[in-house]
Amino acid sequence: MGRSSRSITATKIIAVWACLWAGPPALANPTIEIVERPYKVDATTIAGLRRQMSTRGPVGYWAYTRGHVVWRGHCEVTVRVRYSLPQHTRPEAMPADVRAKWDRMLKAMRAHEEQHGQHSINAGREIKAAGCRNGLAILRKWRAQDRAYDARTGHGKTEGVDLR
Repeated sequence: MGRSSRSITATKIIAVWACLWAGPPALANPTIEIVERPYKVDATTIAGLRRQMSTRGPVGYWAYTRGHVVWRGHCEVTVRVRYSLPQHTRPEAMPADVRAKWDRMLKAMRAHEEQHGQHSINAGREIKAAGCRNGLAILRKWRAQDRAYDARTGHGKTEGVDLR
């Protein structure tokens, strides 16, 4: 074995040792897609806003977050989070006291729904980190977290998602 062969072999050994020492490469995060689909409200009273959100809101709620986690191929994970929240078409028409309550409620509602979205993102990250093994079990765990979160907060009421 000549001098250049020993040098290449030593370089390969050092490279392999460095990889082993560093541990496995970090897994990339899943692809995350966020979509907002607001629905329109235009009432200017608390009662009117409550009524419109109850009738126009998604699936019987004032707001809703749909998280969809998909994995395929060589563990390509995509998380799609769709937020559906009310959007007032003419907030300047609301009396100041109603507007202040609306703004507070909407801020709390967004934070609550974003926590649901984070649960879906966490599920996608965990599935990716697990190399896409046990994906359904991981997904069930995070769906249970969603249900527990809503039970604990009364679907956000204890966090300010109320309008009175």
